[in-house]
Amino acid sequence: MQLPRLTFLSAVAILLSLALVAALFVSHSIGQEQAKIRVRYQQMRTALSSSDTNAVLALVAPEYRGSFDGYRFLMLNDFAQPLGPRSSIVVLRDQAIVWPVGSSHYVVLPGGHTIDMIRVNGDWFFTGRVHID
Repeated sequence: MQLPRLTFLSAVAILLSLALVAALFVSHSIGQEQAKIRVRYQQMRTALSSSDTNAVLALVAPEYRGSFDGYRFLMLNDFAQPLGPRSSIVVLRDQAIVWPVGSSHYVVLPGGHTIDMIRVNGDWFFTGRVHID
């Protein structure tokens, strides 16, 4: 019994289907991580607004807690604006960049102040790094 040969178009259709499934899976995973980041971000905003330094410190990644000082507290307090429709979250494996109030440069490149986060053992934490745009 001879198996039918795959035509070029059949092979392309299979590859495109696999690529689409992979893209949907990645998109779903990123969406889940963005939702976790939004929850953690709101926890940080609540801790900052109540000046609860212990709660703020608990939301900072363990390896960054030693260098987290009053200056970083003030920077986060100033730049951790509420997330809204112009906010953006970009997830790159175990790192995330949050644009609380997004803007754009040349219509394509994201702009605005950013806040860095990292994932440690599946949980998202702040690094205390804020980039001013």
